[in-house]
Amino acid sequence: MSEVAGARGELVEAIAAGAAHLVSRQEPDGYWRDFHMPPGRSDTWITGCVGVVLNLVRDLVPTELGTAGAIDRAACALRASRRKGGWGYSRRVPCDADSTSWAVRLLAGYDHREIPGEIFDKYVTSASGIRTFRSPKFFGSWADEHDEVTPAVGLAFLALGDSSAVDRIRPRVVERHRESGGWTAFWWRSDAYGIAHNLMFLARTGGVPADVAAVERARLDDFVARDGSCADTPPEPPFDTAHRLIAAIRLDAQDHADLFLRALLEAQLPDGSWPPSARMLVPGESDALEYIDDRGLLSTAVAVMAAVEAVSTSAAAREQYAAQRLRRRLIEEK
Repeated sequence: MSEVAGARGELVEAIAAGAAHLVSRQEPDGYWRDFHMPPGRSDTWITGCVGVVLNLVRDLVPTELGTAGAIDRAACALRASRRKGGWGYSRRVPCDADSTSWAVRLLAGYDHREIPGEIFDKYVTSASGIRTFRSPKFFGSWADEHDEVTPAVGLAFLALGDSSAVDRIRPRVVERHRESGGWTAFWWRSDAYGIAHNLMFLARTGGVPADVAAVERARLDDFVARDGSCADTPPEPPFDTAHRLIAAIRLDAQDHADLFLRALLEAQLPDGSWPPSARMLVPGESDALEYIDDRGLLSTAVAVMAAVEAVSTSAAAREQYAAQRLRRRLIEEK
């Protein structure tokens, strides 16, 4: 039985510690704030991300951690800050599809009717991909179709129960992979983020096509065994390791998942957080500036999300393992 399948207790403890840290870092106005960039800190985007993750863990962790109250406060803050185009990195800058997708995913758990159905209309391209910003005239390449953002909006449509929108986006996600042999990173230093979110979206909307899965499994092989051997821990920061873990789980690459899980748990700090390691890019005309989540909130949220994926896998794996043992015992008794 794999480490993922056998480590549920340790995983739940790690999740609870991470969730407690996130709850403790929520500010009195309901927002979480992270990243220090020229426009200031992110509030709406980060709040959507952390809120979605805490919503995933609320049934796994003790109620006294206060996750439910934190989620409610975040939802109130996001409701109050919604604009015609949705939400942005913060309330000071234009709205974008990615920030809007996280806010929608959180608020969809309350009442779908409070979210306008057309909120993403101006972000959808003619090819059914998603651009991050609405106007190519004003935003240039920031308003191109981005592989990291399309699945995020797809997951938002899934949360809203909009199956027709999901059915339009899914073929585009697959097509983009087949066009270039993978998904291209734009907003993040590593490709791990985009791969994980595209695989999550595909897995939840009919499954990962066999040819896509084969390419991404090979990519994981290259990552953990560049010298022909299997490394003890992946040499990437925790934010990327968490996304590799999600990808491995969605690809049913159990040996790889064990490696990533071990590395992720070893990186957790005594206060329940994970080190700041989310390396976001702000592309310019000739180069890209890199910013990190200096408060570690996004890194911690993503690590908790990956651990939740592993817990789900461990439950399914234990059931499968028990069934296999039962079948073997019945065969032996015959």
